[in-house]
Amino acid sequence: MIEIQLTQEILSQIIFERKPFSDALSHVFSSKTLANHQLSLIRSLSSCTLHHYRLLFHHVDRYFPTLTIEEKLYVMVAVGNNVFIKRIEPDIIFSLIQQYLSSRGIPLLDSQTFCEASQAGSPLIDPSIAPHSPEYLELKFNTPLWLIKMWIKHFGFPTTLKILQANSKPVVQACRVNTLLTTSETLVQDNDHFSLGPIPNTVIFEHKFPLKKEKAFQDHLLFSQRLAVTEVMNAINFDNVHGQVLIVESRPQALYLEIPIITNNRIHINVVTNSIERKLVMQKSLQEFNLSHVNVFEANANAMLAHISQKQDMVLVVPRCSKFDIIRSLPDFFAHFRQEELDGMIQEQTMMLDEAASFVEQGGLLFYGVNTLNQKEGAWLIRKFLENHSDFSLVYEKQFFPFDAFKTALYVAAIRKKKESAHA
Repeated sequence: MIEIQLTQEILSQIIFERKPFSDALSHVFSSKTLANHQLSLIRSLSSCTLHHYRLLFHHVDRYFPTLTIEEKLYVMVAVGNNVFIKRIEPDIIFSLIQQYLSSRGIPLLDSQTFCEASQAGSPLIDPSIAPHSPEYLELKFNTPLWLIKMWIKHFGFPTTLKILQANSKPVVQACRVNTLLTTSETLVQDNDHFSLGPIPNTVIFEHKFPLKKEKAFQDHLLFSQRLAVTEVMNAINFDNVHGQVLIVESRPQALYLEIPIITNNRIHINVVTNSIERKLVMQKSLQEFNLSHVNVFEANANAMLAHISQKQDMVLVVPRCSKFDIIRSLPDFFAHFRQEELDGMIQEQTMMLDEAASFVEQGGLLFYGVNTLNQKEGAWLIRKFLENHSDFSLVYEKQFFPFDAFKTALYVAAIRKKKESAHA
């Protein structure tokens, strides 16, 4: 069946060539002439197999450990349809599996036994694996064992289980409303694709087509933003900010839009990004949203002095991080994430925070945010910063979780630079 074969090709490109999910789909689709229903089926099969990759691999590998990974992928796709999305009739699937396994030298009796164990509703996890053990959770929630053990260490078992359950649910498409042009109530009243968000000036986009195709988005009446970020921004009293604000990023963020909108274009904002392409994107968005007093510079964090010559009332640091908040959004997240990259990220986060701290005015605030669930990148990193910077004190910190009201994995900390004593 061509749909299963093409799904196998897409998965091979994602896993072995590390192509992003959308690129692998486009590459395969561009080489074939397919009907719309075939394209839809292939997308569903690909996403399903990725979302349940560990469980499906475990199930197939138990019965046929000698198959190559590519061969296992074909069988995994077929089983994924039968157990989860059920777009192809079971009789067709079982016939395909038996034919495929026969062509690989698997005896008919073995393939029949496998098909019996692969019916909808059948338990796919080896019964010898204890329920609620980290190994069991790895298979059930398609999350690496090392990450589950880390979350248990950092947050405890009950919270880890809540995280895993939340990550298995569809992501909430939250938006921040451009209150310079409209209100969230007006948007909801005029467009049934939106509902009111749980905090002021937010809406939830409730439609299957991409947000970028929505007219309100094209008219710059809103932009994508995590609910927890808007919650934090809403809590800041920007009336006390009389100087400048600096945003330092090595990870794309929307604060450069949100802060001008919150402050009605009153505050002068400097943004330092480490990519010329990113700089151009931000400048284009600022023009489209008609936002003023925002200057964007391209520089690494350790070269900001060439662009920023004075101390800032507020500095916000948005570094590259593990981005565990987007596990729910990308079916291929764990196909690309590498645990060994974490140490480099933490070093970069530490460097950016140290560099940004030197630009904070006395009495000013230093904000740090990472959209992840990892205390090494969050609370523990901030503790070490405070140990090394006695002129700063912690005034606020919070770890948001994907299962709470704001549906966001985010750690944020606010640190105030102490004023020097007049007698010093």
